[in-house]
Amino acid sequence: MLKKVINNLKKDHSLRTFVFSVFSVLITLSYSIYNGFLGIYKLSIWHGSICIYYLLLLIIRTILVFEMKNNNEKRKKIMHFVIYALLFIITISMIAPAIFLIIGKRTYDLGMIPAISMAAYTTYSVTFAIINYYKTRTNNNTTIKQLRLINVISALMSVIVLQNTLILANGEMNENMKTMCFYTSFAIIFAAIFLIIIQFIRYIKTPCENGVLKE
Repeated sequence: MLKKVINNLKKDHSLRTFVFSVFSVLITLSYSIYNGFLGIYKLSIWHGSICIYYLLLLIIRTILVFEMKNNNEKRKKIMHFVIYALLFIITISMIAPAIFLIIGKRTYDLGMIPAISMAAYTTYSVTFAIINYYKTRTNNNTTIKQLRLINVISALMSVIVLQNTLILANGEMNENMKTMCFYTSFAIIFAAIFLIIIQFIRYIKTPCENGVLKE
């Protein structure tokens, strides 16, 4: 039975995407709850904003996951436009939390072990998000493309958090670190915005039927 399930996952790209997307939804929910708790417990604007950010990503992911089997072309077209718009808006909104990081409005006191664990997970997330995003160049399903795009954006944002965590775990945020964080954080945010715009332009330029792009 297990072997059959594994074979089905290997053969069916849409099914594999659905299963792993559900898993991503659960991880995102856990991370949102964690940051929400810290935001309330520590009265932290930073953690509160991260909680809201990942909750918005969670909502978008959930909508896409449950709309994967929907064959209403008009509804899907509207949904895809709305999701591209939401992704653009919430990615732009990450500029504010990034500024909080740069000016030192976030505290970290958990030590190096959690920081190293976060670094390992972030490396894993970024690597597989980029690999899976690259694979979608041969997949014309817009829903799958958007799910992969969300994974990349989420992974990129985790790099900003990781950078700040490692700096705070090793000392204070001095002027040199603030300058570096400024350039790297905004480079990452604008890279995410660039990916959203490029994928959206390709979407509106390519005929689409039932969520599948026609080359």
